[in-house]
Amino acid sequence: MKIINLTLLFFLGNLSLFAQDEIPVPSEVKIVRSEPYPVVDAYLKEYYPLGNGEVLAIKLNRKGGLIVQKFSGENLNETLKGESLLKIEKGTAIEGTFKMGDSFYFMFSKLTGTQEVTLYSKEINTSTLMFENDEKELLTMTEPENQVPFGAIVLSKQTFPRFSFDFSSDRSKMVVSYRKKPKVKDDSNNNDVIGMYAFDSEMNKVWGNEYQMPYTESLMDNLDFTLDSNGNGYFLIRKYKEEVTRKNRESADNQSLAILIANPEGSLNEVEFNLGEYIIDDVFMKENKDGNIICAGYYRKPKSYGMDGTFVSILDSKGNLRAPRFYEFSLDFIKKYKRISEKQKGRMEKADENGRLAMTNLEMRNIQVLEDGGVVLGGEIYYVTSTTDPKTGRTTYTYHFDDVILVKINGDGELGWMEKFPKRSVTESFRLLVSEKFTYVLFRDPLRNATMTEDGEVNREIRGDYVTAHRVDNKTGERKYLPLFDSRKIDGIAVYQYALNRVTALSDNSFAIELYIKKKSDMMFKVEFEE
Repeated sequence: MKIINLTLLFFLGNLSLFAQDEIPVPSEVKIVRSEPYPVVDAYLKEYYPLGNGEVLAIKLNRKGGLIVQKFSGENLNETLKGESLLKIEKGTAIEGTFKMGDSFYFMFSKLTGTQEVTLYSKEINTSTLMFENDEKELLTMTEPENQVPFGAIVLSKQTFPRFSFDFSSDRSKMVVSYRKKPKVKDDSNNNDVIGMYAFDSEMNKVWGNEYQMPYTESLMDNLDFTLDSNGNGYFLIRKYKEEVTRKNRESADNQSLAILIANPEGSLNEVEFNLGEYIIDDVFMKENKDGNIICAGYYRKPKSYGMDGTFVSILDSKGNLRAPRFYEFSLDFIKKYKRISEKQKGRMEKADENGRLAMTNLEMRNIQVLEDGGVVLGGEIYYVTSTTDPKTGRTTYTYHFDDVILVKINGDGELGWMEKFPKRSVTESFRLLVSEKFTYVLFRDPLRNATMTEDGEVNREIRGDYVTAHRVDNKTGERKYLPLFDSRKIDGIAVYQYALNRVTALSDNSFAIELYIKKKSDMMFKVEFEE
């Protein structure tokens, strides 16, 4: 299927245009910008939609100063700014800022004893943009594991985040969880103890308890956790009949999956299932509009070198689990947008005949649930390479974010479409926006890839990177390439510090992004897809 239209081909044919000028904004896209406003020097910046077209920016500097900005109106001008000071004590760790319902909470924890950590919240008033009332104590855990998650924000030495946060799809409920320090280091004799406490949107505790996992660490893997709108928690685990060895590692007979449903009394109800001959390596759970839990991920055959396809199963509110349905990646789909020699094609065809052809390094990133009951599964080719300097012995790691893989499953369980989006990046992943009509894949991409054919050929003379959106029709799977803006210049204005984590979804078909424009000023840009 072609990925660009003839109008775009006209622009791609004019190489001098790309070297000097910006690509005209597609007719399906509208971009507006705010007035410049003073930049805020902060090492933590987070952005949230307020649900009425407004954006709330929450920024934290290293002295504990919290700066909150509100952007409103058609052009998202800065309309309000508030500053508060968080008292930083030894043993304080920033846990994050979270939106619950229409409220915003700043979470932090403190060491309150030798083996004791207490979690607190402070509400941010969206009218004054200041802290509302005093800090509220949520819970205290003893004997914490003290493991630092990736991307942890630490304000001082000997501090670290200690809690994990999960939210229901409607953001009305939150579960705070933690893992207690294992009593023994031997995985064969240790059962994890997980603390879980549910809160409503006003930070009132709904229930809380500590749960001992029913199997030792050597006989289970925690794969995912989610929460429904009633506050119920769900663990997804992989179970092993015998401890994993080289001999049985690839044996589907040695493993199964189970969903553990946490009840407020501290017990876990187990719903077990398996995928027959297949093995699961990557899986997500998410609540749909009917209150059912969607369990979806990638599967592989025991002797496969990667992912062979995707599967979907649904746990209803009564605890009944539907049989998994499988959607395999075809040979043509795996080859798509790759430059492959005839010799390589022959090897792939032979591997396909032997059941060993798969997509290597594919990881699930996102599940988007549609109103009609369908789902869009978003994944990405992700891997890490390293190089070591022989003189210094210093090792450098490179993180690769490559092709994006989308799978649309219709509400009746039938396959809607599968699409691959060619991508090569060592800086960032991608973002999804999903409306009822279209799915938008956002990422920064070299302009030459706009001309890429399905056999991987591109016009290599075209220079420059653009933030692009690949639009897919949810019903037909028809694709369209939408170049949005140069990551260095928008509408003639030089911009800096572009990063995907600055993208804030305003609605199903619009987003905002804050960029630096020099002279100690920032500017907010709004991109809207007209449907």
